[in-house]
Amino acid sequence: MSSNDLQLEMNFSEKQNRFRKTVEKGEFSLLFESAVQGPQLPAKEVVKQLKNLEDAVCAIDKFSCGVAVIDKGENPEGLSAVEFAAQMSEDLRDRHAVYLSGINRDEKEICRQLAIAENSGNFNIVAVSGDLTTPPGVRTDSGVIFKKIMERKSLFSGVTVNPCQYDPWALMAQYSKLAARIISDAGFFVTQMGWDTLKLQSLSWYLLLRNLYAPGFARLLFLTPERMKQMLEKETPGIIIGRELRKTMENELSLSRKLFDVAQLCRLKRQAAACRVLGFSGIQLCGADQPAVAKECAGVIWEGISSISSFEDFLECYHSEMAESEVNSFHLKFQLFDRVLKRPYPFDNPPQPAELPDPEVKLSEKIALIFSGKDEFSHRRQNVCTAGKCPKHNTLGPCGGVRHDGRCENGTQECVYRKWFRFAAANDAMTGIEKEMI
Repeated sequence: MSSNDLQLEMNFSEKQNRFRKTVEKGEFSLLFESAVQGPQLPAKEVVKQLKNLEDAVCAIDKFSCGVAVIDKGENPEGLSAVEFAAQMSEDLRDRHAVYLSGINRDEKEICRQLAIAENSGNFNIVAVSGDLTTPPGVRTDSGVIFKKIMERKSLFSGVTVNPCQYDPWALMAQYSKLAARIISDAGFFVTQMGWDTLKLQSLSWYLLLRNLYAPGFARLLFLTPERMKQMLEKETPGIIIGRELRKTMENELSLSRKLFDVAQLCRLKRQAAACRVLGFSGIQLCGADQPAVAKECAGVIWEGISSISSFEDFLECYHSEMAESEVNSFHLKFQLFDRVLKRPYPFDNPPQPAELPDPEVKLSEKIALIFSGKDEFSHRRQNVCTAGKCPKHNTLGPCGGVRHDGRCENGTQECVYRKWFRFAAANDAMTGIEKEMI
């Protein structure tokens, strides 16, 4: 079936969207990732693997489950994640979420992809900018993709956020981008993969303080020995491996494969319980794209949220099994709130955000601030050219690949959106930034 055939496969009968109904009712649900374009496989083999995973996860009866079809770039045969998802089981498509990346796609092609999704019944679309490519080519900002999704009433829009930032300006840039999307009626959001439970609660508190409500999925990772070795050797966005955590992971690598898997399942069980008590609507799980593994992980997640159902139970588990490695990794980093992971959200005495530190504007940057002027903020973005400096050409907010310290995904330079927030703070012009991201 060609992509043109998919676009012309019109069906005007009213279709349900079980994923949307589930998250809007507040029922905890699971998405299992399948990065269909990673392996260099024939399209028929990719579709076969997708359907095998689909059959397995949709048979799980403890949760409402689906597949998150991840868009990693162009497949050798030219098919996108949307086009692969259109070949999955027609009666199950509304249970899944499909990622649409801006890599090598202009706005016209984005609209064509959305037409395919809408006509095939893949209603739940997550807008992403996608990974960096070499050489850089045409790319559509995730914010533009989000707007195009919102123009189609039958589609349910998903957005992403990276809360695992330990630099104040990078963190506020991420929060503001998410807030702008929720204000614009995003249907749900997915967090960047990360292990810092403090950041998950901080994000929940931030949204509650802002009276912003959208179902959120926490993206977790089920590790294999190969993935763990890669993470120990190379920095992964969203994950900091501190001294205690590194020691734990190295010990786990010395175990037999059976005991290694048991350790990962125990970690997943604790993380899943944390996500549930912290108010997330579900989990998107990476690394469990084999049917047997997906079923086993779903069982462990069920055990976790069943056995740790209160915040007090979770705190006891956290401080006995999780806190040491996390605190040792993150205690010197910026946290937006105090007393995080010491209490549930205190409605009677809401937490106060921490005071933002000095933005550390250098002499050459101060000269730029003089010429920017507060009254020109909305037009000049504090004299920071976000469109020209971002290697992904993002114009409506930072990507999820920003490093935990505010560095660009592309190297050592500062993320241009972090710089924008620093300049705004130095010029007392933070108000109105979110409008610039819509």
